Amino acid sequence: MFTFVLMIDELHKGQVSKSAEKDIRRWYVLSANYRKEIDVRDELRGLGYEAYVPLQTVLVNNKGNKHPILKPAVHALVFVHASMDELFEYKHTSINNPYVFFRSTRSNGSWKPIVVREADMRNFMRFTTMQEVEMKYFRLEELRIAKGQKVKILDGMFKDIIGTVQKLPHKRGDFLVVEIPGVTIVAARIKPDFVQPIDAEVTPSTDVDGDVKRLDQIAMTLLYDLPDVSSNEAVRIPLIAEMATIRRALEKSKTFMPADKAAYALAHFLSAVVQGESTETWADTLHTVLPKLRTMSLLRLRASIYMSLCCHDAVATQFVTDTIEQWDPADLTEPRRQLLVEKHRAEKRKW
Repeated sequence: MFTFVLMIDELHKGQVSKSAEKDIRRWYVLSANYRKEIDVRDELRGLGYEAYVPLQTVLVNNKGNKHPILKPAVHALVFVHASMDELFEYKHTSINNPYVFFRSTRSNGSWKPIVVREADMRNFMRFTTMQEVEMKYFRLEELRIAKGQKVKILDGMFKDIIGTVQKLPHKRGDFLVVEIPGVTIVAARIKPDFVQPIDAEVTPSTDVDGDVKRLDQIAMTLLYDLPDVSSNEAVRIPLIAEMATIRRALEKSKTFMPADKAAYALAHFLSAVVQGESTETWADTLHTVLPKLRTMSLLRLRASIYMSLCCHDAVATQFVTDTIEQWDPADLTEPRRQLLVEKHRAEKRKW
């Protein structure tokens, strides 16, 4: 399969498939020739469409003085989120009509416009809008993408970016390479410790209780002892990698007793907080299972503390208040004292 530029009018005459497909908004790839990338992007945005042109800073010499300006990083490249019908309408009414074409590929004997998956496009945009690092752009024929394992960045400025880590010709170090298949390739230097393989096989847990306790322990360390700052990065990254592995190992594990369900949900709740993910699923589980635990249960109290602080759960807040009011401060057991210390630390943290 290779890339070709096809006129939008020609595509409309017979290469579009079913009519329903033309109404669906997707990310399409356009060519805007004669340095019209920014004009086309701004025109599309003015019409209410999401449009994107990757930019890079270049030094321009003006009468002996060099100054930086932003220019399109890839010649003629414009991404737009629209339907086929909307793009046909745009083509026929645009002042840039003569310069705009679909980027298409030949597949099964016909030309089809290149469509970029939503997740891939968001990944590409996040990666290419980072100003802190130097991005290197390549034409498809300039760089052979390694057939290695795709990885997800776990922490730092590239957190959650997905790509391939590989060496580049005549360059030292490892580079994170992100590709829009059939369109363009971009790379940035990265430390290899920052990555976690995507979809790598993980052995299911054989010690659910032990792994749940370890997951909880890692989450607590990352929440309270190793805040998310650059000075802690070297220590945080291996722990985040271990946490991700444990979560995957526990995915198909089953718990039956209410206390086990609560401990499992709380550990995952806390790890989701660490990762900046939604806690809704685990909060719902805790909301259901906590009333099944004894009122004297420290696990119920501990989970209720986090439900109160993170989710502003009124029932949990009242349970925490009522339970602790019954304790004699002069006669606290060690587990109760430790829980009060944790509660104090949690209350000082911004959730």
